[in-house]
Amino acid sequence: MLASIKDAFKLYKGNFLYVLLIGITVILPIQMLYTILVNYVSMPFYYFQIPLWPSAFQSVFMLMAVFIMLIPLISLVIQYTRTGKVKAGKLYLDLLKNAFFIYLVSIPFSILTTVGLLLFIIPGIILLVFFMGIPFVKVIEDESFKVVLKKSISFGKENFISLCGLLLLFAAIDFIGTYLFSFLAIVFSGQMAVTNWTMMVVNMFLLPLFVFSIAKQYLDWNGEADLLHEDEYFQQLEQYR
Repeated sequence: MLASIKDAFKLYKGNFLYVLLIGITVILPIQMLYTILVNYVSMPFYYFQIPLWPSAFQSVFMLMAVFIMLIPLISLVIQYTRTGKVKAGKLYLDLLKNAFFIYLVSIPFSILTTVGLLLFIIPGIILLVFFMGIPFVKVIEDESFKVVLKKSISFGKENFISLCGLLLLFAAIDFIGTYLFSFLAIVFSGQMAVTNWTMMVVNMFLLPLFVFSIAKQYLDWNGEADLLHEDEYFQQLEQYR
């Protein structure tokens, strides 16, 4: 897990402008749309004082939104890992290519995960770990639905402890960072709108590091990282001949 985070941080630092580009053009707009949609859908339930349904809608829409936001970030990782460079156009082509598939798949899995989290917690976490690999399998390997689901579950099972560790680590960092910056925003501005923007900006910079860590772990798991290292080794041998 620590090795994945270390590699992810190097990737993050070396491609920060692309991270910023994705954040401004994809992550922030989707977060804004998510915020508007959740507030609109939850309003009647808050009015009639039904607390569970707003939380359920927030969780479902959040998971669906995150699934979509992951696509260009995964594309960045795989481009840089395979070629040593990143093309901005490919980030958006991969987003357009995979968004509809991942959107459709995310609906039932977001609902199942939300039910597990709200009612039983532990089953929800297990489902989240099993399903979080879906966008990674699709973008990296471009497989069919059946293969994507099978590989996602296998990836979750075989890396369950480390994936749970990454989830808890980044959730804690996100909570602390969001709380701290939200507190500062309220103190200096006193406006909830500033607080909401602060939370979205924190997520915009934190989410890529989390995605890069998972992507690096997935590439180690599926063996592609080893094959790439072997190719680099043989290329270096060829240069010295």
